[in-house]
Amino acid sequence: MMGFSPPSPHGILGSLLLPLLLFPVDATLECRPPGPVVPKPRHVDGYARLAAATDKLTNTLESALAGDIQAGWPVENTSFSIGLVIHDQEDKAVPVWEYHHLAPGNINGTQHISRDSQYLIGSISKVISDYILLRSGLDLDESIATFLPELADENSLIAWENITLRHLANQVAGIPPNYGFSEYYYLKDYFESLGFPHIGDDAYASCGIIALNGGCTREQFLKGMVESYPIAQPAERPVYSNIAFTLLMYAVQERTGKRYSELLETYVSGPLGLTNTIVSPGDDDKAVIPPVDNTWGSNYGDNAPGGGLVSSLSDLSIFVRGILDRSIFDSDTAVREWLKPTSSTGSLNSLVGTPWEIYRTQELTPDHPHVVDIYAKTGAAYGYQSRMAVIDEYGAGIVVLTAGSALAISPIYDAILTTLVPALDEIAREQAVDRGYAGMFVDGSTWSSSFASKNPNEDVDFNITVVQDKDSLVLQGIERNGTDILASLQEIWSVTIGAFLAVTPLKARIFPVDIRNEVLVPMSDDTAKRVIREDWRVEWDLASSGGTDLPGAGLSAGDCLGWALADWVYYGSEPLDRIVFVLDAESGEVIGLEIPYLRSGVLLPVKTL
Repeated sequence: MMGFSPPSPHGILGSLLLPLLLFPVDATLECRPPGPVVPKPRHVDGYARLAAATDKLTNTLESALAGDIQAGWPVENTSFSIGLVIHDQEDKAVPVWEYHHLAPGNINGTQHISRDSQYLIGSISKVISDYILLRSGLDLDESIATFLPELADENSLIAWENITLRHLANQVAGIPPNYGFSEYYYLKDYFESLGFPHIGDDAYASCGIIALNGGCTREQFLKGMVESYPIAQPAERPVYSNIAFTLLMYAVQERTGKRYSELLETYVSGPLGLTNTIVSPGDDDKAVIPPVDNTWGSNYGDNAPGGGLVSSLSDLSIFVRGILDRSIFDSDTAVREWLKPTSSTGSLNSLVGTPWEIYRTQELTPDHPHVVDIYAKTGAAYGYQSRMAVIDEYGAGIVVLTAGSALAISPIYDAILTTLVPALDEIAREQAVDRGYAGMFVDGSTWSSSFASKNPNEDVDFNITVVQDKDSLVLQGIERNGTDILASLQEIWSVTIGAFLAVTPLKARIFPVDIRNEVLVPMSDDTAKRVIREDWRVEWDLASSGGTDLPGAGLSAGDCLGWALADWVYYGSEPLDRIVFVLDAESGEVIGLEIPYLRSGVLLPVKTL
């Protein structure tokens, strides 16, 4: 390549890459593509490393309950059911690990706590209501005023005609959290003692005020919506709202003619086989009823979609498993879309979805630091706290149901995360090696040349080496007839992407991208083999090529724009960042590797590293 001058770039390419010039790309694993670092762990039930982690967690919880260590909540009046759900667990209703505790103070409800015991789940109800909305087939971009014309009032302070079903489902409608419930009428005298002016009862809303009047009718509620103040403009920022879900279910009811309890049975409980997920009140004989003030047995009325459902560990395990194995919708794409964030908060670590509360952290895998996304929803009712979380990177979910002190939920949930997630991460990395993703691959003459891109008239020696470092799998070497192709790729970078982006590629990391195709492959001995072709993509570690004495140097290095470089350079219609692992469809073991842009054909593994 000495003396080579690349041609002038095409104008449109330069304009497309121009934004990248403004933000240097960081050269750390923090800028990896989102999703699994290695394939999700499989069949972890009974896996020694997970068993050790669950035993440790069980012993820790029992030490807290026994008073040997500080629990952080009053154990005598707080019951709970918790479980770890895995995408391929044998029984959808049975977590791979679960733990139950019935507090000594419990005298009402069940005395035999199990995965089928019922709890109020509070705002986890919102996840289920959003699921109903998504299953209903309504156009999410229609205005809520189309379904509820009572809202289309010219005197309304809230521009309801500009608020869509999607805004409501995503918590970005900018409307109040409650109607009536936010009034603490029973503290009226206390407010006055603190210097507030005296007001008469006519200053309060005509319905929904605890200790003053009854629940709202549909007509009263919609009239109250017209009289309410907006909190933000639609789609401006997330604003938590319970009443958004009442409005959503009103819309679905208008279109379907079914009450909320009927919608729950039609779209959720019936199809998924949930026997304990119902509108409050639940079954007293199966209920976990805490010995503290609680709302078990309450009729939530039209507020049920936002926080009035009853459920159990077994039912929520089925629901979470359906998300993890992509069966809860009719397509994988619908599940992926549901799990995407839709707005940001003022925190670097928190995003909002439909209606997911998404937390991003690097604290869960200290031995292999990287961002882990947790798609969770917290719920609360008087006497009850709950949390349901999906950690899709590991094909795992967590369910925590508590009855008693509100102090219990966070310590229990955090203990589960910090004990079990590192174990799942280690299992995934071990399985990647054990299944043959790391190793040496050479030319495989047993494969038919019709299976993969290969020059049948060319006799070529290939030697590909894949290793696993502390962060990910890495393409350590690609040799073709003795030529170092990795070095060639770095040089190609310098005259293509490097012409616009002042960074240097250092290490070729590879990541799975969840694109898999099962095919029946003819072999050279006239047999056929059922295999899975699994796409991976190369993501280079990048280092800045320049330096500066200007103030703020490196400030934008954390703006990870490496995602914009995927699939940028081709050779003969094949992208230079795509490789394909070939898996045995029965065992899931790696039986070959193909590099299409090199026309390698399928290379055979000869050594596990």
